[in-house]
Amino acid sequence: MKKLFLTAITIGALAVTSVVAAPKFPFPQNQAYPYGLTFKGAETSKIQQHFKTWKKAWYTEAGQFYAMYGGASENANQRMPSGTARVISPNAKVELTVSEGIGYGMLLMVYMSDAQNDYQSEFDKLWKYWKCYGKGLNGNGCNSWSGQGMDWQVDNYTGSIGGGTASDAEFDAAVALIMAYKQWGNSSYLEDAKKLINWTKSNDMQSDGSIRPGSNWNDAFNPSYSHVGAFKLFQEVTNDAFWNTAVTTTLNHLRQCQDKTTGLMPDWCDWNSHKGTTTNAAVGTGGGTFGDDAARTPWRIAQAYHWYGLPVAKEANEALFNWLYNSTYGYAGMILPGYNLDGTSNADIFVSSTYSGGLGLAMTSVDDDKHYLETVYYSLINTDGKDSVRAGKGENYFAATLNILYLLTLTGNMPNFYNMTGYVPFTPDPVGAVRRPQSPVGELQPEGTGIKVCGFEHWGAYSDKLGQTVMYPDSGTTAIYLQNGTPVIATEIFIGPEPTYDANADLKYPFAGVSVSFDENSSYYNLSDLNTVRITYRSEGVMRFALLDSMTLADGNEGGEPGLYLPQVAEFTTMDIDISDNGSDEFKALSVPSWVSWPNNRSVVLSMVRGLKFDAKMAKAGYASFALSEVSLLDASGNVITSLSGINSIPETFKNKFNAYSLAQVGKQVVFNGFKNDVRLQIYSMNGEELLSKNVSGTKTFDLSSTKLGQGSYLVRVTDSDYSRCIRIQR
Repeated sequence: MKKLFLTAITIGALAVTSVVAAPKFPFPQNQAYPYGLTFKGAETSKIQQHFKTWKKAWYTEAGQFYAMYGGASENANQRMPSGTARVISPNAKVELTVSEGIGYGMLLMVYMSDAQNDYQSEFDKLWKYWKCYGKGLNGNGCNSWSGQGMDWQVDNYTGSIGGGTASDAEFDAAVALIMAYKQWGNSSYLEDAKKLINWTKSNDMQSDGSIRPGSNWNDAFNPSYSHVGAFKLFQEVTNDAFWNTAVTTTLNHLRQCQDKTTGLMPDWCDWNSHKGTTTNAAVGTGGGTFGDDAARTPWRIAQAYHWYGLPVAKEANEALFNWLYNSTYGYAGMILPGYNLDGTSNADIFVSSTYSGGLGLAMTSVDDDKHYLETVYYSLINTDGKDSVRAGKGENYFAATLNILYLLTLTGNMPNFYNMTGYVPFTPDPVGAVRRPQSPVGELQPEGTGIKVCGFEHWGAYSDKLGQTVMYPDSGTTAIYLQNGTPVIATEIFIGPEPTYDANADLKYPFAGVSVSFDENSSYYNLSDLNTVRITYRSEGVMRFALLDSMTLADGNEGGEPGLYLPQVAEFTTMDIDISDNGSDEFKALSVPSWVSWPNNRSVVLSMVRGLKFDAKMAKAGYASFALSEVSLLDASGNVITSLSGINSIPETFKNKFNAYSLAQVGKQVVFNGFKNDVRLQIYSMNGEELLSKNVSGTKTFDLSSTKLGQGSYLVRVTDSDYSRCIRIQR
């Protein structure tokens, strides 16, 4: 009897197992899209690792011990209905969940599933959470859902619910359900998708096919909701011509909202004027700029072009090409985290997946991306998300989630399972599909030959030895090549990615480039008469010109010398680099990175210069090549400066000024001395996002306890009218 009972259990278990089908489209799918460009050089195991890190940090199930997420209460998840899961979408607190996150999570579970890691169970739990919080069901609708979109926000601690839906979440959830039907073969997914699509048509759309922001409002058009690829899919699934109308109407509004020069679109766009506008739903700096919402738009449009070849979708992304390529020096890691529609920006340079991936994916819709897609890949794959909600490093929910969705789209791993016509499978080639450095043309000249480039002899190549950077010629050589009898400085570089900051690690940053010293002893010279540096060069990748000045080195900020980024030019081109004064003893054209302490005082810098350098500057890794045939120093009259005035040491006056300033963390206090009475104190995340900026007067301390900063690492900058210093702190 006992044996019979066990056999019955075994048979029952097998019966249950048999209804769980293996994924039909296991990750990685590696399918070249029927339309547009697909990046074919990915290491898909790294994408999988990004997903596992994401899941560890942001996916949570009902009944889990909440303290592991750093929440305010161990029981915060207990309000979740049994058998559900959610994506933690923190804003004010980690108990929050938004419908957008559920939709994103469902997409990730479908596309990341394989035979060894099948996430159908996680998908089902997320979808049940959606049903429970269908509009107006207040968490009690798990078994009475009739097609509703999900109320856009749920507080899983207090139980409060944001009334009304967000249309983009409905689109994503419906797409995820259709893909789940094809992935696992369960017809109930398709039936639920059809219910949600019909509800969405009646509640989130206007009769003319325009997109309402949600069920309860319609104050403006959100271009990032332009999921026209989803609309074409809905038409295929339901045979409802309305969704073709929605495609045409949406793309028409989008094209009118794009800036005519840059192609940028605002977060929110007025229905009538098609100008940027601010709404109550706007986030960040306001709805009239290219911010966190708008950054997703090129991704949405790229997906529509990949799946269906929509001509107007291609036009929308092509409109961004010239501005985007030129303004970012052909490198996605130079995309700034936010823009005005005319392309100007007040943001500091730091890599945010939200922007580098979202805007960078526009390049998948062009005919020739000029190698831009490989830089999008480097920017995304070398940017980590947090591995827990309270982690001090890594990107937060929004950027970390988009990071993986963008990577899947970029690499041919977000195909349309519902209609795979025209897809071509491929095997990724992480080496052959990207640019790698080779030895420059010509004969490398050894040291001691006396060969000069424009009067300068002491040239040298330099690079780190951390294992990923590759440079030709090797570090320590002259970098002087004879090309058809003419001496030219030349190099090709692949620079490794910078590390993610960790307060407990001794981080080493990659570097590579070429430089020249004015003499063999690297002595400093007074170049107060310098007005212009004229160069004739060609370059590919991000190269930065800089003055090798003494004070940047003395302040421990080597690599942050005053300089500027060089435009990419395919043929030798002459460029005059402006070294002049803006009238306030500052460089008119040169600048220093935000993390450099020493101020941009032109007179100080020019009084002590030992040479020039040309650095590869790609924080997330990348390829660069550089060649230089002419360099000359010109005064204000345009005459070449031939006689340099040398100095033997740094004047004591500058040493004393430098040593007079101090900035340190003492417990929960930031202590600063030597500064004037009134200072500006700023706190940044390790990704460069400004979190706090305030004037401090009459004190030499600042209490970190007075801020809302969570645990982790931050940058603190203190500035007066003469000086600026920056340190890393730990909370």
